[in-house]
Amino acid sequence: MRTMPPCMKMMKTMKIALALLLGGALLAGCVIAPGLSRGENPQVEVEVWREGRPLQPERWYYVEAQGARCANGSPVGVGVNAGRSSRDLLVYFNGGGACWDAMSCGILETAANTEIRYSSDQLAKEVHPLAEAGVLSRKDAINPLAAANFMFVPYCTGDLHAGYTQTTYPGLGLEGPVYHQGRRNVELFIERARELFPEVERVWLLGVSAGGYAVSLNFELFNASFEGAEVHAYADASPWLTLEDERWEEWRTNWAMTLPEACEGCLENSELIPSRLAQRYPESRFALSVFSHDAVISTYFGAAPSRFAELLEEHLSSYYQEHPNMRVFVAEGGDHETLLQLRTLTGRDERRLESFYRAWVTGEVSDAQAAE
Repeated sequence: MRTMPPCMKMMKTMKIALALLLGGALLAGCVIAPGLSRGENPQVEVEVWREGRPLQPERWYYVEAQGARCANGSPVGVGVNAGRSSRDLLVYFNGGGACWDAMSCGILETAANTEIRYSSDQLAKEVHPLAEAGVLSRKDAINPLAAANFMFVPYCTGDLHAGYTQTTYPGLGLEGPVYHQGRRNVELFIERARELFPEVERVWLLGVSAGGYAVSLNFELFNASFEGAEVHAYADASPWLTLEDERWEEWRTNWAMTLPEACEGCLENSELIPSRLAQRYPESRFALSVFSHDAVISTYFGAAPSRFAELLEEHLSSYYQEHPNMRVFVAEGGDHETLLQLRTLTGRDERRLESFYRAWVTGEVSDAQAAE
């Protein structure tokens, strides 16, 4: 993807140091996959799937998808774990920042996995914390979707899983093409899922951070691909707050982003995306969980945590009140990724995240929610 002479390495070091001083460390925190550190990490067992072999239930496989690529052009597959005769498909979009120009992609590297060759070993590391937290657990007492078929979508394209292009960002040591083809990867992964799970009746879309935004951006793709199936969406740590006009245009242009067809006005105002989907698809359930002062997302949107909290309240009051199929869970604090605390986190009004998540799955509405 790039070659970097010594002088550029020195420049990169200086840029990173400056980013840290300016708060870029928070962006760097967003790059790490959920629950992971930069050192050694525990793993689940993952086997590379061979074409034509049956999937053994409740085992993780790394399934290749011809044509799927990371930002550096290297191939990437999808994680699959079959349930026992289930017609539910749980799709988890992994997160990890974003990049859209030479500085973010080449110097600061504010998107996860764009410089590596993704492998079954990387998948094993990234799935583990989600299995431990309960989101991808096979234990009924922990996960209401424990019997479902699981699909884990790796993130290595820097484009919120929404790009459909190949581009170049000359300068600052970044050489060669950058493949922002997250959307194309999702199409290829869906083809695999339809081959492996031909009788899906319900699709459960989940994602964290960049993956949470992907849930909205790819909702209609899943709805069209699994005709007749229910499709429900849960976004973690990914509120659609207003971006600077220039940044929003850069994303849409540099990634060749596909917006939902149902999204009238979203070209100018990204905040409309979740409510437009909820309006167009009233039989689907849309949920958001977020920390009130999320330190990663607030920095990402260029706002102090206190200002982020104000913007979040304005966003929720403006767009989450009018649609009965939209629900939101807010926990106080500056953490990121609520689903990693699925079994322990308590939000406002003493609601537990575990019960909120379960209600999203079952469609039940509590008295407290009905009164909102």
